[in-house]
Amino acid sequence: MTRPYARALPFLPILFLLGMVLAGCGDRKEHSHGHDHGPGEEHGHHHGHEGTSPSGASFKAGQGVTLTQETKQLLGVEVVEVTPQTIHHQIRFTLQVFSEQHRHVSNPDDHSGCDVHGSGLLPSDALPLAKPGQAVEVIKQTNSILNGVVLSVHNALVLGEPEIIVGVSNATQTLKHGEFVPARILIPQSQAQAAIPQSAVLHAAEGSFVYVVNGDAYLRTAVKVGAEDNDMVEITDGLLEGDQVVSRPVQTLWLIELRATKGGGHSH
Repeated sequence: MTRPYARALPFLPILFLLGMVLAGCGDRKEHSHGHDHGPGEEHGHHHGHEGTSPSGASFKAGQGVTLTQETKQLLGVEVVEVTPQTIHHQIRFTLQVFSEQHRHVSNPDDHSGCDVHGSGLLPSDALPLAKPGQAVEVIKQTNSILNGVVLSVHNALVLGEPEIIVGVSNATQTLKHGEFVPARILIPQSQAQAAIPQSAVLHAAEGSFVYVVNGDAYLRTAVKVGAEDNDMVEITDGLLEGDQVVSRPVQTLWLIELRATKGGGHSH
């Protein structure tokens, strides 16, 4: 359910940089095409400008967002290539610790090798994938990983969710009774699939998108995502191996496009 990717810019710096990039667009009467607003012409109408605007960012439907070289450097634009990778499908759930299987009857104070048991609820579509004996990674808040195993999987009762029972050895000093911890099962795929960094995917109300290199522009393109593994995500539709996409900052490109199409300003 990825590649190391650059950390996304904090929200306020993004707005600051975007303001610098787009500054001056709404206050100028002179434009790169040398025309003025005519009598009765509202400033909010789209003029469909092409090429580079004074702000350093332009947008054209069907072509995408175009940035000057200076603006690319200012925004820290990074581009990666779509490559085939073997992505592990992840089943994520929350595990609640509920008991310990003590292994040393003669010494109640010796907990070495003891198993900690926990249970969790699985998404319904994960039931066919989860099986006893599978490895489980239990993730503590410290980001340390404890290795466990699936002991059993139980079908949902009526409208409930399937229940999973997990055992973790040598964890009595780490996992406490009643504690809730995130866990996951990694299921490797047999074939490599097209994959990109998760940072390259824009999740919007209309679906998932990436900004594909389209000549000198970046064109927002719909994609379907599959399995995720660490920082990488599988792309099941919308991209081909060898395509180039923007890995950061896609949110800023989206804001530039929104301003051009829905912000009431010029369609730069």
